Parts: sequence; structure tokens; C-alpha cells
Amino acid sequence: MRIVSPGHRNRRDDCLRLLVEQLGPTRPGRELGLDAVRSLDDFRASIPIRDRTRHQEEVTSRFGFGLDDDFENPGGWERDVPVGIWGAWLGGAPKRVALLRGRRFDTAVDEILVEDLEALGGELRRIDRWESAASVLEQLEAFEPELLVVPSVLTIGALESVHRAPLERRLPQLELILAEHDLRRTRRTRIPIKSAGWIEAPGRFAVPSTRGADDSVTLAVGTSVIELLPYSNPEEDGQRVYARQTTLPEDAVMGQRYELVVSSPHGFLRLRTGEHVRVVGFDMPYEPADFPRPRVLRLPPAPADVRLEGCTVSGAWLSASIRQALHREDPALVFAEVGPDPLSIPTMGASLRTGSTRLPAAFDDTELAWLTRTGSHRLGKRKRPRGLLLRIEVQGYVVPELVSKLSERIDANLQLRSPAYAHLRTRAELDPPRVMVVPAGTRGRDEQRRVEALGGVVRHPDVRIVEPTRL
Repeated sequence: MRIVSPGHRNRRDDCLRLLVEQLGPTRPGRELGLDAVRSLDDFRASIPIRDRTRHQEEVTSRFGFGLDDDFENPGGWERDVPVGIWGAWLGGAPKRVALLRGRRFDTAVDEILVEDLEALGGELRRIDRWESAASVLEQLEAFEPELLVVPSVLTIGALESVHRAPLERRLPQLELILAEHDLRRTRRTRIPIKSAGWIEAPGRFAVPSTRGADDSVTLAVGTSVIELLPYSNPEEDGQRVYARQTTLPEDAVMGQRYELVVSSPHGFLRLRTGEHVRVVGFDMPYEPADFPRPRVLRLPPAPADVRLEGCTVSGAWLSASIRQALHREDPALVFAEVGPDPLSIPTMGASLRTGSTRLPAAFDDTELAWLTRTGSHRLGKRKRPRGLLLRIEVQGYVVPELVSKLSERIDANLQLRSPAYAHLRTRAELDPPRVMVVPAGTRGRDEQRRVEALGGVVRHPDVRIVEPTRL
């Protein structure tokens, strides 16, 4: 099969060709229309964009596998870029390299970074389990690495916490640290910390850049089929307003925010990754791509909206309301989790008990009576929650009346921002927000669990929108 892409000729065409050749002949590939794709424009027109949930149901579950060992792996197509940049930062090939990273993806994707480091040269030692910070530090001391690769800068902080001293005091041979996430976080060590690139489940998202800020990366347009979905600034518009069509990397606009849409032969077809970036510059064209490659900063995910009975509350408005609810005399906000309150979901039984309808004694042995007693809402359309639940951690003394004050302030702020919310609250069709102040250290324990997982982002936004099951 020959994939023809109008305009630019680049390695992306080879990635699309590989994707169609490896996945198109399969039964799910034929059912999804992948075998009929002949060009990038054809691919974008015939394959719909799917979010993670829909992609899991309609694509991943149907293929039922990642990239098989017999399939060609495009993960090494841009390997020379990070290897060359890392070598320039080090001033040569290191003798010993330590990789502190858990096994998160299928083997083909998980080995991309491993093979990158092997190509850099030197002996490679991988530590994929975190039993304790002390045990990991002991293993590193015995190995004496010159280069250390970690998932997050906060991983370095966890290692330094063993003796509350900069890492170079325990690892004097260490010359450079590469981190994938949280590069703007503070650290004790004076050892240079640079970008390790960006690898996620679909494959290589981005490579490090020698230009711009240390935490900026350049999109790997020669490894995966990357599209950019523009959206408005939720802080200004209240809600994210997405464009109807994606933009290709060569058409990216400086300063624009995008969500990454990625396709790869690893079994991903136009997946909305939930990863957000802002374009801050461009790197020069090179052999895999004959156009300037967007250099981006990773953004925290825009807060999701919360759907209640009768209206949808903007996640951006929720975040702003929580921050404004805490006054100067109140304790400082550490973090907050917001979502629908599971206890506010109306049930059929509750509505029958509280309504004017009363069942005669003749219905005592029927299913309807059972529903009335148990409050089950399995029959009929399931209703949405009627209120919000907020779990908040603050720093400082918490007076007993703080919970009720926060609930009132957040409720009043949301009514000013959302006429629909205000109307339903006035009619008592929505409950006031339920606020819970969680014990001090809750966020710290959550971050520690993420550090010990050895993969992905550790530090999340101060205000997060979560699913009801998380609350």
C-alpha cells in the first residue's frame, strides 16, 4: 500500500502507511474502514476522533492487543534526535546510566526510552520498583551513575529526603539528570536537570529541544501521526470551546492551546489523549519532517465540567469559586477535589416516598413496592446528582464554622457566574455544595504514591475535577 500525502513529504507518511498495513487487514481494521485509507486527508476524513473512553470501547477492546513483536516498531525513527541532544549536554557518552522508571505500557512502547539510552552508550541499569527511597538510593550509590533518568523532578526530591541533602552528596559521579515531568518544580540539587522527552502509551510524543525553556519539548512529528485540536482559554470563556477540526503541526499557531490527537501503529486511531500543550516556538526542519516543528510547553489539563441535574457547571468556574471562597484570614488552600456528590443522586424510591403518591397495601408483594423500600433506580433513566462534593485540604487551623462558610461562599459565587445554576438553586432543585475538609497531609501522601509508581506526572493542579467514584 502506498500512502500519498499532498504538500509536505515527511516520515509521518511512513507512520500512516505502517499503521494501515499492520492494522488495516485485521477484522477490526476492516470494520473501522482503516483498510480503505489511501492518504492522510482520507484518514482524517474517514476515522472519527475518539476520547479515551470511546477509544477504549470502540478501538482498543476490538483489537485486543498492542504492537506485536512481529510488527515494525516506529519508536526508533527519531532516536537520533534525543540521543544527539543528550550527548551534547553530557559532552560525550556516559559510562553508566541509571533509569528509574516503572513498566507502564506494553513492551514495544516501554522499551523506546530504554533503547534510546542504550544508543547513547554506557552500561544501563534499570530500577523499576520503589520499595523505599533509602533502598533506591542505596542501589544508585552502588552503581555510581553519571546519568540518571527519572519520571519526575519530584522523584529527586523523594531521594533527597532520605538525608535531607542535595543528591550530589550521595552520588558524586552524577553529571546530568533527565526528567520527563514536573521540570519546573524546585529541587535541592545543583546538578543540571534537562528534558528526557515525552513518551506515552501511543508512543513517542515529543523529543527534547536545545532551544527555549528547559521544560519545553518538540513534537515528534516523525514518529506518530500527531494532530492538534484547538480550544479556547477556559479561564476567559468559562468553558472549553473546541474547534470542529484538528490542525496539523505544520499549521500550528504561536501561543495557541491545543489538545493532542495521536494515531500510531501501536493500536491508536485519532485518540484524544487529554494532554494539553501551548505552542511557544518552532524548531528547524530536519530529515523526517521538512517543515518547522512546533515546540510546546505541557499544560495541566483544563478542569472538566461537572454535570448536575438540570445544568452543567463549568470546571473553570468551580476552580475560581474555590480559590475565591478562601479569604485572607482563612487557612491557605493546599488542594481540592471536586465532583458530583453521590449522596445527592435522586432515586425512584426516594421520590415515591417523599411524593404524594402512596402505594396501597395490595402492592406490598410487587416489584414496585420493593423499589419503593430500597430506593433502587435501576429502572428508567438514571438521574444525575443534584449537588457538588468538595474535598479540601488547607494549611492552618480550621475553625468549626469554616465548612459552612465555604459552602455558602462557593454556592453564592457559582450563582453569580451561572444563571442556570442560580435558577435551579432558587427553586431548590439543586442542593448546596457539600464541603469536607480532609486531614492535613492528604495531598502529600497522594504525591508520595505517585512517586513510588515511578511513572507519569506527580504534581497535579491545586483544584481537580474528579469522577464520583473517586470521592
